[in-house]
Amino acid sequence: MAHRTHGLAMLPLYLQRIEAGLIKPVGDIAVVNETPATLSWQAHRLPGPFVMNEALTVLFEKLRTSPVVTATIANCSHIGSLQTYLHAVGERKLLGLMMVTDPGAVSVAPFGAAEAVLTSNPIAAAIPTQGDPILVDQSTSLVSNARVQSAAPGELLPGEWLLDAQGRPSRDPSVLLQSPSGTLMPLGGSDFGYQGFGFMLMCEAFALALSGHGRREPKTRGAQGVFLQLIDPAAFAGAEETLAETSYIADRCVGARPAEGSAGVRLPGQRALSEMRRQLRDGLEISPPVWERLLAISTRFGVPPPSERE
Repeated sequence: MAHRTHGLAMLPLYLQRIEAGLIKPVGDIAVVNETPATLSWQAHRLPGPFVMNEALTVLFEKLRTSPVVTATIANCSHIGSLQTYLHAVGERKLLGLMMVTDPGAVSVAPFGAAEAVLTSNPIAAAIPTQGDPILVDQSTSLVSNARVQSAAPGELLPGEWLLDAQGRPSRDPSVLLQSPSGTLMPLGGSDFGYQGFGFMLMCEAFALALSGHGRREPKTRGAQGVFLQLIDPAAFAGAEETLAETSYIADRCVGARPAEGSAGVRLPGQRALSEMRRQLRDGLEISPPVWERLLAISTRFGVPPPSERE
């Protein structure tokens, strides 16, 4: 899906966390609570993609008898791109809502503060249409931690997406490395950051408080709280009516007259799905730095590297 800051780029970090005992490669998911329409799990730092696929399997089965099903997961290792999981939801013509965050990470100051209390707190949704699903996946900060960390030494960000330690807007990623540290800005920036702050608090409540994996007790970074809800539109206005409406608004947005200098409207997830299809057909593009890291990992663990072609 061309998320260059996730996927294979995260593999070295995941291996480091396994070696440090921060990701558990073996273990069981504990069921904290379960009803016909809900589940609440304690994942004990098992690998995030494994846990998420298990949760989706259970929720899809629960949808046979309940039109709205909900899961919370505590202490789940990093799950990566939220769009990855919501694609399967949208393809089944279901609506999906996700909120995820890590209570061991702090990088965002609440609006009006100069001290990190929260982190980028992504919120995502699957919106089915008569064609491809719309896949919303966005941070509630102006920029993600991964995007800032991927900046080259000395590189400035395109906009004032950060605050320095005094709470002044900045484009310089190095402010996050200073002591005291700078922070990411909430979505909305200097003028309307209270809106992003509100979305962040939603994520804290749904992904952390509801899962029982919150910030009151100190946490080691690398384990997330997850909220995931699936909705079958057949039980509401009906699948046909719902898909007709979502398809209409998607078509109206794409067909809207482009602004001067714009190539037109692109729906959330449209580029990701296009890239996924292209790379499944033509091969996965890997950046030179990530490729070098993969070769080093292959050598270290005696695993054959992926086959390479120009």
